Amino acid sequence: FQHPFWGASQHIIDAELVAVRRAGGAQLTAHHPRARAVLQSNSNLPMSDVSAPPSMECAGSASAPSPSTHGRKEGGRAMASSRGKVTDAGVRIGGSFSPAPDPAWVKSRNDVLEAVVARQAALLESVAKPPITVTLPDGSTRPATAFVTSPLDIATAISKGLAQACCVASVSYAKGERLPSPLEAGMVAMANGPDEEEGEVSEDWELWDLNRPLEGSCELKLHKFGDAEGQITFWHSSAHILGEALESLFGAHLTHGPPTDGGFFYDSFMGEAAVDKEKVGQLESRAKLIVDQKQPFERVVVSKEECLRIFEANPFKKALISSKLPDGSSTTVYRCGPFIDLCKGPHLPSTGCVKAFKLTKNSTAHWLGQAGNDELQRV
Repeated sequence: FQHPFWGASQHIIDAELVAVRRAGGAQLTAHHPRARAVLQSNSNLPMSDVSAPPSMECAGSASAPSPSTHGRKEGGRAMASSRGKVTDAGVRIGGSFSPAPDPAWVKSRNDVLEAVVARQAALLESVAKPPITVTLPDGSTRPATAFVTSPLDIATAISKGLAQACCVASVSYAKGERLPSPLEAGMVAMANGPDEEEGEVSEDWELWDLNRPLEGSCELKLHKFGDAEGQITFWHSSAHILGEALESLFGAHLTHGPPTDGGFFYDSFMGEAAVDKEKVGQLESRAKLIVDQKQPFERVVVSKEECLRIFEANPFKKALISSKLPDGSSTTVYRCGPFIDLCKGPHLPSTGCVKAFKLTKNSTAHWLGQAGNDELQRV
């Protein structure tokens, strides 16, 4: 890969999934729990031979950095994690579906979220915004204001080039330094897929959107694409671009779209329709348009009830929300342009950070990886 912010004209986002044959057996299984569909175009096995075991090691590239792991330190804010499982097998919930561009529910979904955003903006107006101190890795400090100053503001104050090169930040709050936010109570961090476990969100170093205001005096790291944290964020945001293209072109019901070790994919329900070569070309063209629009990524905290209203038209999202979010809890969604997705983040500042976009494979999968469930299109 060439660095996406160095003006390379051929930076390719590789969404290729790696399939491996089980030794001594005829089954194919994906080499990562987020990539469980057989790449049927590369195999002569029928889809009925696909299995999806609950846990397999991730196949990493030898040249790619591994995401760092951190233990939560004393005084960190722990958020609840959902432990529910979507376990129904042999149940089809997709219903009748005909591909159509710009479905009406996109606007209805956005109207619900707009009301939430307006109410929260009024609530945050009354929150105290004291001065705070941000400490950088070299030991230098920067003055800031709680609930106002973002990591992107800090990066921009250092240099415009640094701000443009950064993908995401990491934040560490000392004990007692993180101020209470009226929006974060009862937060449940949703995983990127229905088959993943959620862990504690607030750790020693918590990944943080570049444009999300800081919530107290803290240590701050800024990650570029060369860092593992930067890559996973870059590909995660690229998956949202793909999701927006699938919705706007075909009205697809999205299930989940996680980043992988070397790219990303999105699964969606499209009834009997398949993603063929023509549709791949349309998706790439629409993705370029979304990138050119430089749509900001916006993080919004929503209650379970609001979440169900936002995704009223998507039976797959509703199944995830109903099974994984306890009553009375809240979680986060991310919006870019008209697209809204259930997501724990973080994300790039905008879609304009993605300088090139290439879809490399498409195949079929099953909802929850179980035969008998709705068949999905994986891109």
